[in-house]
Amino acid sequence: MRLNLNQLAVFAQVIECGGFSAAGQVLFLSQSSVSKQVQNLEIALRTQLIDRSGPKIRPTLAGEVLLAQTKEVLALADQAVKAVHAAALQREDPLVIGSTSTISGHFLPSVLRELRRREPAARFSLAVSTADQLAAALEEGRTGIGLSGSPLPPGQYRSERLASEDMLLICPADHPLAGRKIAPADLSGETFLLRECGAQTRSQLTDLLHSWELAGARTLDLWGTEGIKEAVRIGLGVGLVPRRSVQLELRHGVLAELEVHPAPERRTVMASWTLARPLTAYEQLLLPLLREVAQATTGT
Repeated sequence: MRLNLNQLAVFAQVIECGGFSAAGQVLFLSQSSVSKQVQNLEIALRTQLIDRSGPKIRPTLAGEVLLAQTKEVLALADQAVKAVHAAALQREDPLVIGSTSTISGHFLPSVLRELRRREPAARFSLAVSTADQLAAALEEGRTGIGLSGSPLPPGQYRSERLASEDMLLICPADHPLAGRKIAPADLSGETFLLRECGAQTRSQLTDLLHSWELAGARTLDLWGTEGIKEAVRIGLGVGLVPRRSVQLELRHGVLAELEVHPAPERRTVMASWTLARPLTAYEQLLLPLLREVAQATTGT
């Protein structure tokens, strides 16, 4: 006789929860479906496993014996799944994660740390590029999964919003406007530090200057979030960065926030995955991990 693993798992959950309805809530099944699976198991074994006569269900003697064996069987099944999964990953090519530069600097490290903790043998690398380059890599299947700070143009890939994050204008800690609520017109004499061409933060700041009627303001091109932060610190101008990237500097008084109204819009963190080819085992592992880390670190 071959027992059904799913029926065994449902039976064990009923005993653990102390009832069919409670087990159904845990398993996302209706009470009738849970009851039917236990009944089918009893029919297969030709014996009653649960005593339903009292106010609270309890296992019969046969049910207690089966419950002990079921726990061992389910544990072995779980070990088998993990062993097969590990063997499949060992044969995989290294995981290459595509990302725009800002996301790679302050969101991905938490993801990679958790990936390394769960899969110590995993081999992975990071391919940092502009949004257009990332879209092309996904379109062609050269990259399986990519992260960006805003939606990519339509293509041969699917996208999902992971989280949103605050964007803020930063200035030196001793700037005369630091700590004050200001209007865009108060910034007319400032130099605005722009990210490199192709960076999504550059586009966001450029659009912001137009909406503030400051399109003619002085600008200075730099490279990367760290370059913007250092240039702001030494007084070259003001810059737009994700709040998460300057938490330490704000806390220790190295930089300050310019509280301008209307404030910069929050930026969306997007995950995109290719449709040009099937995802590898590593890539399938990464997608739910991205969702989990985004929820834990941003709460959105």
